[in-house]
Amino acid sequence: MARPSQPTLGSLHSLVAGLTPLQSLGLSFVCGVLTLFAFAPFNIWPVYILSVSLLVWLLDGAHAKPHWGRAMFARGWAFGAGFTIASMHWTASPFLVDPVRHIWFIWMPLILLPAGLGLFFGAGSLAAGRFWNKTPGRIFLFAVCLSLCEALRGIVFGGFPWNWPGMIWVPGDAISQTASLLGLWGLSILTLMLAASPAALADYRPSGAAFGRVAPLLIGVVVFVTAWAWGSQRLQHQEQDTLTSVRIVDAQIDQMQKYPVSPDGNPVETARLRQQAAIDILNAYLIGTGDDFPDEPRLVVWPEAALPMPLLQDPDALDATTLQLGDRTLIVGTSRIERQPDGDTNWFNSLAVLNERSRFSGPLAIYDKHRLVPFGELAAADFIPFGHAISAILPGALQQQATAGFTPGPAATPLRLGDRTTFLPLICYEALFPGLVRRTAGDSHFIVNISIDSWFGEGVGPQQHYAHARYRAIETGRPLVRAANMGVSAVVNAYGREVSSITSLKTHKLVPLKVVDSTVPSQKISTTYGRFGIVFSSIAIVMLIMFTYFYGRKT
Repeated sequence: MARPSQPTLGSLHSLVAGLTPLQSLGLSFVCGVLTLFAFAPFNIWPVYILSVSLLVWLLDGAHAKPHWGRAMFARGWAFGAGFTIASMHWTASPFLVDPVRHIWFIWMPLILLPAGLGLFFGAGSLAAGRFWNKTPGRIFLFAVCLSLCEALRGIVFGGFPWNWPGMIWVPGDAISQTASLLGLWGLSILTLMLAASPAALADYRPSGAAFGRVAPLLIGVVVFVTAWAWGSQRLQHQEQDTLTSVRIVDAQIDQMQKYPVSPDGNPVETARLRQQAAIDILNAYLIGTGDDFPDEPRLVVWPEAALPMPLLQDPDALDATTLQLGDRTLIVGTSRIERQPDGDTNWFNSLAVLNERSRFSGPLAIYDKHRLVPFGELAAADFIPFGHAISAILPGALQQQATAGFTPGPAATPLRLGDRTTFLPLICYEALFPGLVRRTAGDSHFIVNISIDSWFGEGVGPQQHYAHARYRAIETGRPLVRAANMGVSAVVNAYGREVSSITSLKTHKLVPLKVVDSTVPSQKISTTYGRFGIVFSSIAIVMLIMFTYFYGRKT
């Protein structure tokens, strides 16, 4: 039955592979752009399969060129550039917070970033080209090379593993549970194999066997049907017991509202506007926190840099905050200042645990953010050549306070609340890194991720950021509490599924306020990925290499 359809697929393959170099680059770029719809909030995963399969056919055409290496690299690079500009267009948003100063440099996230991250896709395509052949084995080879370069994308220059292929599966659904076994990277390896497998149906060898053409797709379908069945069974073991109740408070204001500037640039008026904004924002958070009645949640969480002042160094704000708590505990994001004996000042992006006595004895615990955002929090001079010159033209630190950049703290360790409960603190994009979270989770009962998602704008960025955090819950088997300014604030169980909550909206003066009351599940799970890391993902890579070798012998 496969024979009659072969001429149609073969003709389509010949059409795609036979495009001119310029047409091939254009189609590769478009395929990369289309992958946007495979990720959150859309999660139309067949789009990813179509885009990647077309890329494989484009690489088939490139490999037939006299200068095949250049052609394969260029087509992979164009795909990666399209993927980056579509999935990460929100990186332009910080340049629009103060457009008068930074609009002229918006080409950096819209051109330089796609061009740079596209290099990883180009390198993966070039590496695959070294062993490329006409057999269906090229599907497994493609998955190996691209997944290894995706791993590098999560490491080089601090790493930016945004929208790895495994993210096309909705976190909390059945297939996403595979991340508890292999981690997101392992799920991405299998996803790349599945996405590329339809391309093997156009086996353009004269003597290509029908089963050989179908085998990669058959393997992919079997793997993911099995993953779906196993994940569905796993989701049946969710428990409803409660560890603690929690209230998440988010004053939903953007950065310009948090740090207003006088229209005429008058520094005195700017200082007055910022002082008033700080008072209004603090009062909004206090209203959202509410009074300490017996039926109120025992844990309160505010987002990253909740207040436009260093809370721990502002006695009035600290007094007002801790007095509002009563017998409750607050987890809050705040900048923190540490003055050195030589007169220098270090700024930290911190998370603090406070109770009513913290105005006298200080915070119960402090975590200073370890993995800082390149160009945003970490001065460019700290990680790339000529960084001082580049820093001068980029938007200031994300909190618009430490203009010279923040100082990284040590790697996170679980922090203790007032009782014996412990949690792993993650600030903003630290939740993107599976290995970082796995290494530091320890014996924590749950994860707390605080963030400023107002930097992402109103597009897909906040939803994608939230999806990443949910995968950390699946990988580590820990519930997640997330407070994100103008993002998604929610509680997620150890399977990546949202816990039921009650959300109320209020307004204090001009400050809109969102309050989420929920419970933190007590169930935490020991996961295979948590125990063994990338061991089983590496085994998957070896198996795909073996499949590649098997098909190569049949050339």
